[in-house]
Amino acid sequence: MKKLLVLLVVLSTAAFSRELTLEQAIDLGLNNGKSIKTSEISKENADLNVRRAFKLALPKVTYNGKYEKSEHETRSMFVGERSNVEEKSGYSQSIGVYQPLFKGGAITGGILGAEASKSMANIYYLTEKRDVRMNIIENYSKIINDQRDLEVLKASMDELQERYKKQKEQLALRIITKADLLKTEFNILELESQITGKKTDLQISKKDLKLKLMIPENETITLQEFSVPENLLKEIHFKTDLSQALTNSLSAKLAGNKVKYARAEKMVSRSSLLPEIDAFATYGTSRESHNFNESFDNAEWRGGIKVKWDVFNFGSGIDEYNVAQNNENIENLNKKITEDNIKLSVTRNYREVIRLEQLKESRKKALAASDENFAIDTERYNAGLISTVDFL
Repeated sequence: MKKLLVLLVVLSTAAFSRELTLEQAIDLGLNNGKSIKTSEISKENADLNVRRAFKLALPKVTYNGKYEKSEHETRSMFVGERSNVEEKSGYSQSIGVYQPLFKGGAITGGILGAEASKSMANIYYLTEKRDVRMNIIENYSKIINDQRDLEVLKASMDELQERYKKQKEQLALRIITKADLLKTEFNILELESQITGKKTDLQISKKDLKLKLMIPENETITLQEFSVPENLLKEIHFKTDLSQALTNSLSAKLAGNKVKYARAEKMVSRSSLLPEIDAFATYGTSRESHNFNESFDNAEWRGGIKVKWDVFNFGSGIDEYNVAQNNENIENLNKKITEDNIKLSVTRNYREVIRLEQLKESRKKALAASDENFAIDTERYNAGLISTVDFL
């Protein structure tokens, strides 16, 4: 019975545990992330807007129907004579086909603007995927580092506990003083607080990662370590990368599409200054009649060209066009600012990689020196040549 209980506990633990690699974590984040799903819906809406913009150039079929009922009063010229009040009713209906011929560029501008919006939605989607990927890598790396730090702290605590036991024996033999023992006790307490803080950080980081990957709270995750390629500078070509960043980076493409969208808005605003021309063909009654049967009998075909032009509106259309033109100028300036920021960012990151490569080499040398010094100080401490305080 006891073996059965142990087996059930092991199976339940395995059912609620998962081992993840960095790539698996990234895939889960991209597939389950809420922000990714929001960007996907926005991208779908952008596709629908493009389809809707194209359909505005196509003919449309419209049905109109109206029924009215009112009082019809017959007035008399004689004073005091009552008017004859009757009821008046009428019904009219028609169906027509309307084809836009000229909208002053509003349809073309709408299509260009919708396509620019679609491109921006795709860029925002790719940007969101990039940010999710980078965020998961950062969170994943922090958990790995916290686990390593916790192992180091625990190993230090084990070694310090062993030193503490020896110091108690040395104090009993009056080899060391009480101050040496108190110093060790202080270091043990300080190390315990560091271990507690690191465990808290590790717990919060894992919970955060579970939320991003949509992993149940009661499921235990184990992360596999990953390696960073050596000599990163070998794969970096500064001039080539800078040229590609200025043309193919998400920031550059987004800035370019914002200019296209502003240009399309200017085209749409200019259309308000020009006439609108539509071709139409209708069939039905053009006006109401007093008899329903006559309204059907009087149906007729009509067709022609309709022109609408706001000749005067106190200059509001010109103001709208000037605002759109200014917005286009703003986006052109923002594009240049984006290009300048890309140049600075690529240069800064390139220099930072160089600095980190140099720092890594210096840290390796420092680690080797520290290991050698620790080994020497351990021998000197065991030989009683240095005090506990100096050794700690």
